[in-house]
Amino acid sequence: MTRLRHVVPEAAAGSRLVDHLRAHLAVVATREVGPLIARGAVRVGDRTGRIAEPVHAGDVLTVAADALTDLRSRGLVTEPADLDLDVVHEDDDLVVVDKPSGLHVHPMGRYREDTVLGGVLWLAGARADGPWAAWRPHPVHRLDRATSGLLVFAKDKPSHDAFQGLLDDRQVERTYLALVEGQVRGDGGTVDAPLGRDPAMDYRRAVVPVSEGGRDAVTHWTVQERQADRTLLALVLGTGRTHQIRAHLAAMGHPVVGDTLYGAREPAGDAHIELRAVGLRFPHPRTGEPVTLAVAERRHPA
Repeated sequence: MTRLRHVVPEAAAGSRLVDHLRAHLAVVATREVGPLIARGAVRVGDRTGRIAEPVHAGDVLTVAADALTDLRSRGLVTEPADLDLDVVHEDDDLVVVDKPSGLHVHPMGRYREDTVLGGVLWLAGARADGPWAAWRPHPVHRLDRATSGLLVFAKDKPSHDAFQGLLDDRQVERTYLALVEGQVRGDGGTVDAPLGRDPAMDYRRAVVPVSEGGRDAVTHWTVQERQADRTLLALVLGTGRTHQIRAHLAAMGHPVVGDTLYGAREPAGDAHIELRAVGLRFPHPRTGEPVTLAVAERRHPA
């Protein structure tokens, strides 16, 4: 049975209908919530809901099934997925999961199902037959599909914006482990080289002068272990550009094992590369208390 009904809790009394739906009709893209109400697809009790009206504790909200079907057909619904995600940290504002490799964070292209966002929606209570959740997950950063490790979601927009501020102020320390091809010279160092779109392949990033569109990018690295033809590196991001670690390591001549997009000799298989986000340190966006999180090295999908 499709669960399209939702009862407004006491804590939400007085909020606008549109704001309540943006927070709890979590499978629907945020930008579509207002138009959904404006089209008369949301009812409050036995009448059509109005965008700015306040909701009251005990109000029964109903969303029209055909309206959800239409949004789903246009790719505007994120499907909840029971992925059995490993939750590393959760509080009233944030949830941090250990993302397996091989999954997109957001639905995109042909990858509409079994996304990490869908998995976190499941944790928040949404189901395939029920679009409502206790809170709406807001990813505050991203990991590439082939990368695994720590990924942060905010439970509301203010927490998301506050965490984004921490990222912008470089108060979030992110540590990765990467197994790279070849023997890296030296025990540690810093790659300080601007990155931009690779002229040879738009999806890829490359070292590009600032005068040609490159943006500052800094990656600190330390050797953790040496193998016969590979090196395990710990990396700390000074900035957070798209594909930053992958592009910087490729520029060093040591692509991540399995990362054929950036010149690795062979794919690793199972849609993963040997790159894993293993550590996070940041002041909590609401309390300011220090938060330190870590996961074990694991180089393969869960």
